[in-house]
Amino acid sequence: MIDVRFPTALQMMLSLALAQTAGVERLSSAQLAEGIDSNPTFVRRLLVPLIQAGLVHSTMGRDGGVSLSTDAAMITLGDIYKVTMGNKKLWTGRSDIPHRCLVSCNVERFFGNLADEVDESVLDLLSKRTLADALSELRTLDAARAQ
Repeated sequence: MIDVRFPTALQMMLSLALAQTAGVERLSSAQLAEGIDSNPTFVRRLLVPLIQAGLVHSTMGRDGGVSLSTDAAMITLGDIYKVTMGNKKLWTGRSDIPHRCLVSCNVERFFGNLADEVDESVLDLLSKRTLADALSELRTLDAARAQ
């Protein structure tokens, strides 16, 4: 099963960054849900770790909603990834293989080491890009699409 938490949380954070640049004070979970074609309950569940990590600020009440807690240039995609994914690995090896030969006796540990390297590389790449960088790239893509 493909885990969509990070791309969905990233899309929501990009929407909040866009709102921030447009001077919109906050977005409701219903507005964010419409943007990701989902329901507000799912959005609120995804927002919880982002709020707890201090990346997003929540305001309760009838006119409540969420906003970025800081400027988009201060939030890296790595921050969002770590908060959204927690300790979940990008790849998970199999542990149910009977140990019968050189490969089956060592593949779980080998794959675990490989998966750790992949996770480290992904986090390193994402940590070099900010939410503001990503929003700028989306604007460039949109301008190219419009031509």
